[in-house]
Amino acid sequence: QLLMYQALGFAPPLFAHLSLVMGPDHTPLSKRHGATSVMEFRERGYLPEALVNYLSLIGWSPGGDEELLPVAELARRFNVEDVGHSAGIFDPEKLAWMNRHYMKAAAPARLAGECARYFLRTGFISQRSAEAMDYVASLLPMAVGSVDRLEEITDRVRFVFAYDAASALAKPEIAAVLHEPGAREVIAALAAEITGPLLDRESFRAMANRVKERSGQKGKALFHPIRVALTGESGGPELDLAVPAIDRGSMLPPDAKVAPIMSCRDRAIAFAQHVGLS
Repeated sequence: QLLMYQALGFAPPLFAHLSLVMGPDHTPLSKRHGATSVMEFRERGYLPEALVNYLSLIGWSPGGDEELLPVAELARRFNVEDVGHSAGIFDPEKLAWMNRHYMKAAAPARLAGECARYFLRTGFISQRSAEAMDYVASLLPMAVGSVDRLEEITDRVRFVFAYDAASALAKPEIAAVLHEPGAREVIAALAAEITGPLLDRESFRAMANRVKERSGQKGKALFHPIRVALTGESGGPELDLAVPAIDRGSMLPPDAKVAPIMSCRDRAIAFAQHVGLS
């Protein structure tokens, strides 16, 4: 190559060799081992800025303790003389940590647009309508802090869209809740005390207080049965976020292009009926 540049009368460029990048098993990455395209990373739900930030730090450091830096700042600080001589290790857990940071920092509307394809695939939305995208954005606070990648968000909020009391009770961990002291009293009170949509934290808390007074239960003995009855899950996001999200979704019109969502009142009644309490 040097002779070619000289023959053409061009000044040869400066060349630099970067160290190998190893996989988590400390063997070199290759086409047959650990190779993943940029599109595959995108498909799995890594944000572009997270991937760029992480890859730039394999075998190089911007100095100090800073790791989370925008691409313009990374470019400003980069100096080829600072590139390490030893092989870098591609650490998926470190990339996941970085992706979580960038997901938390992203604007909800932008993040909703990035993860809309996953909601379309699951059938939770059928079209990127304005109302559908606004609703997806409203669900993100329940999920973003608990997942590593965008593709995991739909599983985190699945309880909003997919609810069936019989299927929930078929799960051993849900059926076991019925044997907890006071659980049946809470479920019966819940079905009686949800008389309308619970659209915000205040209405949920007011309802929970009424169930508390009617059932005589408090703390976990109160909220665990409420959770399983309304979400069909034994764990998940905070109820004062989850419950209003369910009822906001249940009130969306068909032309919002969001899958039909069962209201909290209907869920409470159906759950109580399935356990023989109404």
